[in-house]
Amino acid sequence: MTARTLVAIAGFLICSSAVSAQGGQQQPLGFPGPAPMASSSLPTGRVSYRTLNEINNELERLAKANPDRVKRFELPHKSVLGQSVYGLEITHNVNASSGKPVFVMTGVHHAREWPTAELTMEWIYDLLKNDGSDPRFTAMLEKVRFIAVPVVNVDGYEMSRSMLIEQKRRNCRVEAGKFPTFAECGNPANRATGVDLNRNYGVFWGGSGANVNPAGDSHRGAAPFSEPEIQNMRELLASNQVVVALSNHTPDAKVLRVPSANEEPVPADVVPYDSLAQLLGGDLKWAAGPWPKIYYTASGTMEEQAYYSAGTLAFTFENAPNQPGTWRFHPPYSFVIDQYFGTGAYPGSSSRAGYIRLIEAAADPRLHSVLEVKAPAGATLTIHKSEVLETSPLLKSDAAADSTRDAAIKFTQELTSSLVVPKGADHVTWHVNPSMRPSQHGTEFIREAWTVTCSTSGRTQSVDIVIARGETKPVDLSRCR
Repeated sequence: MTARTLVAIAGFLICSSAVSAQGGQQQPLGFPGPAPMASSSLPTGRVSYRTLNEINNELERLAKANPDRVKRFELPHKSVLGQSVYGLEITHNVNASSGKPVFVMTGVHHAREWPTAELTMEWIYDLLKNDGSDPRFTAMLEKVRFIAVPVVNVDGYEMSRSMLIEQKRRNCRVEAGKFPTFAECGNPANRATGVDLNRNYGVFWGGSGANVNPAGDSHRGAAPFSEPEIQNMRELLASNQVVVALSNHTPDAKVLRVPSANEEPVPADVVPYDSLAQLLGGDLKWAAGPWPKIYYTASGTMEEQAYYSAGTLAFTFENAPNQPGTWRFHPPYSFVIDQYFGTGAYPGSSSRAGYIRLIEAAADPRLHSVLEVKAPAGATLTIHKSEVLETSPLLKSDAAADSTRDAAIKFTQELTSSLVVPKGADHVTWHVNPSMRPSQHGTEFIREAWTVTCSTSGRTQSVDIVIARGETKPVDLSRCR
């Protein structure tokens, strides 16, 4: 019997002993049927944690049931065990090209943090359930393109959720540069291996709050973006105009923003950025602010990559706090329900309220930039910027007394996204990130430009546009006919 078969059996037994919310016939919108024994106040009525297969099947079903609002996509890189990673795009007229601002939400960077997948999935259903009946939710999907990746770390989640290695945090990398087998990752002798995916992003990689030693719980990996799971996230962030981003985690009751490492400056956008953080802290009744001030240090995080590459206002939520022992990272499911609504164990601390605030912040043009582009119908518009980013000066050792460092690594980041001007139109409103990039070295902006290109009928026209947060500028590309 293979290791994967054993894990599948274990997962079946776990799901059989818990109350499942997958029974019954498929409901409108692709919702699961009513739970056979009980249900909760969550949008799906769920009362137990999903398996990876359940999540993937639900994403597929939602896309099939809502083709005008939901598009499932597979990220370009397989996990280290060769598994696919899936996400959803949700908006009105989802298959049409548009210039809507983008809000990205992720779950399960860390394998044992099961509530993060649940909170992401329930928010997906909440959006779809209330669209068309609640004017506030309808406006959200009219104005914003929402992208969700419920499980970034698919291999680690399968190991933890199946209880093969319940407290696994990292991915399944056993040895740098080599792709392990499922059995090797699941071998108890290898439980202290893997890369912490939220220390593997390139910006400020290799600095404080990340382990050099592969045995460390926050091991940074062999190189920036060494892990395919984070290559996926890098490309997702770089190919969309992600104006707001959220990385869901557990379990320490914090709303976190950059700086996350000691090597970082005060952000150039600190006023609007922290103002939004404090509003989120109010929604969740948690401390809000930079990692080193209210939590601990960390380098190579999602927030650093998103903010310093594109000016994305990026955050971490530390959900479902105050649980003991082995329940610390994935408490009984009732705490997921309480955290979502701000009830029970978490009175007034609502992740849902935070998600509403974030998607509405994504729609607010004062928090990003807007291009009013004149171009012929059917033309393809592309926005592009090439920039040079840096890791941290690299720590050589985990020893507290050893502060020696190697030079930072420079790397090129390409930001490119596109849209098509609708039929019968000669103008499109494009919500984009500022071209003025926050510096990694001081509280200032680097003056950079977007190159906006129009292509149609074999002709092209390009202009460079320098634009700051909160600005709206015209772009005339009407001569590319």
